[in-house]
Amino acid sequence: MNRVLLVEDNGHNSRLIDQLLMDMDIGIELSISATGKGAIQLANDNDFDLVIMDVSLPDMNGIDVTKEIKRNMKYNEVPFIVATAHAMSNEEALFKETFDDYISKPIDDDVFTEKINKWLGVK
Repeated sequence: MNRVLLVEDNGHNSRLIDQLLMDMDIGIELSISATGKGAIQLANDNDFDLVIMDVSLPDMNGIDVTKEIKRNMKYNEVPFIVATAHAMSNEEALFKETFDDYISKPIDDDVFTEKINKWLGVK
């Protein structure tokens, strides 16, 4: 069972990602946080195999949340994917420094599935 943490404050996007992950049928247990502080707590209390992070959260910036989670050594080898509507070109260097991959919103189902499979090592 792959454990995935989704940090997303938009309910529609959370439901969409949850549905896409269920449709992949690869054994994913999903935890969702709508806030940065909640995500940090979930990450400290659990072990995740993949983190999908929104950048615009109500309480913190997703980049800062990611950096805080990564302070925990158990997340050194865990892939972090940023999922955002922000233009990649404007913040490309910062995203590449912080995250392992990028998914743009609105989410393309095929691209999403391909990237999740890649980072979870699913063939």
